[in-house]
Amino acid sequence: MDTIRNIIKFTTPGNQEKWEEYCLPIGNGYLGATFFGGIEKERVVLNEKTLWTGGPSPSRPDYNGGNRTGAAAFVAEVQQLLHDGKYDEALERLPMLTCGTDVGYGAYQLLCDAIISFSNINPANVTAYSRQLDIDNSIYECSFDYEGAHHLRKAFASYPDRVICMSFSSSKQRRICIRISLDKCHDNSVIKVQNNRLDYYGALPDNQLRYQGSFVVLNNGGEIICSKDSIMVEHADDVTVYFTAATDYADIYPEYRNGTDPLYTVNEILEKCTAKSFEELYKIHYSDYSALYNRVKLQFNDVKGEIPSVETLLSDYRESNNEVIASQLEPLYFQFGRYLLISSSREGSLPANLQGVWNESNCPPWCCDYHINVNLQMNYWLAYNTNLAETAKPLVRYLEKMREPGRITAKEYYGIVSDKEKPENGWIAHTQATPFGWTSPGWDFYWGWSTAAVAWLMQNIWEYYEFTQDKEYLKNEIY
Repeated sequence: MDTIRNIIKFTTPGNQEKWEEYCLPIGNGYLGATFFGGIEKERVVLNEKTLWTGGPSPSRPDYNGGNRTGAAAFVAEVQQLLHDGKYDEALERLPMLTCGTDVGYGAYQLLCDAIISFSNINPANVTAYSRQLDIDNSIYECSFDYEGAHHLRKAFASYPDRVICMSFSSSKQRRICIRISLDKCHDNSVIKVQNNRLDYYGALPDNQLRYQGSFVVLNNGGEIICSKDSIMVEHADDVTVYFTAATDYADIYPEYRNGTDPLYTVNEILEKCTAKSFEELYKIHYSDYSALYNRVKLQFNDVKGEIPSVETLLSDYRESNNEVIASQLEPLYFQFGRYLLISSSREGSLPANLQGVWNESNCPPWCCDYHINVNLQMNYWLAYNTNLAETAKPLVRYLEKMREPGRITAKEYYGIVSDKEKPENGWIAHTQATPFGWTSPGWDFYWGWSTAAVAWLMQNIWEYYEFTQDKEYLKNEIY
């Protein structure tokens, strides 16, 4: 093997209470899933990137992206006070330069957890355990030996087919016994199980955004048993699970809804995917992923081959000045960053948020939003110089869709009016943003006032052209 193999490998299951520290992520821009490698019980954290609270809602008929009406007068007053050297008086006016209300800001949401239980496995008798994220091949695997059989679990998230696929197999027949149920479901959600399909759907209480997540279970051998809220497969040779999800969100101002029941989107996806095998879907997925990922390889000091487990790598890296260990760990980090961007930002989806597409909480840090005073820029700093320009297209579209609500903010805070004579006279956004046209300052001046945020983001957009020299895209999408 003439190159290094970039694999994040662990020799023990992850602590399911420490999500960021132990989980291994897969994603396709639209969907995210994280795995802990549990033996008798696996927790799979599932995400759909448009599942957000906040924004327009029947309970918020006056939602306006947080803008304070008439704030431009206070901006002018503060400017004059600063000019006159009246700094204490200027400080007193600063609260009038924040957003009018934080109601409707919202947060990125967890979709749910899938709990996959294996009733016939006793962890105490498992040997040769391994779980890994193969970055080069974009696939998650967990394997172990148990009672004379080798068990293998795989998962990947396909962008072309917009589906997450999971496979459970054993080297001996009739050894796969699994139960799929859900946890951390949203209030007033519904779980419906029929034949080999589990549907989970509802509308977020905060804004009535509709969502749908569905699993289709295909077994080779054994028996499927359905209950009111779970699917169980007994003594199969192998089992394949297809999962997808959607909402009725659309990046269309001011409604931000597409009017389509997400059930139709999910049905269309699953109908196409279930006509293909796990191997066929993976082949399509790998072809798509590798066309981006394989553009760049990184190798130091001629170190090649498979690398040790993360436990060994991190311990040796901290405690020694070993050139081989450094030449294994540092390229792994580099390629992991590229993997995360490919997995969380693809054309047609929202851009990568503060956590890409992965989130285990309905109250995540900083709302898991779009901080545009540096964080969103940072997400995409690697897009061009690691040859992943296509992953920046969601960012270009996101900025395009901020322009209309941003003109309202420009009017209310700076007196810059877009009208019939000057229909696009200027727009602005500040420190933080959401998928619902939130372009006003934050609710505290000291972190919420960032007037250069959009101008800074424009550097990311311009670099798309600088690196690709795509004049048609520059003309039609960027300029």
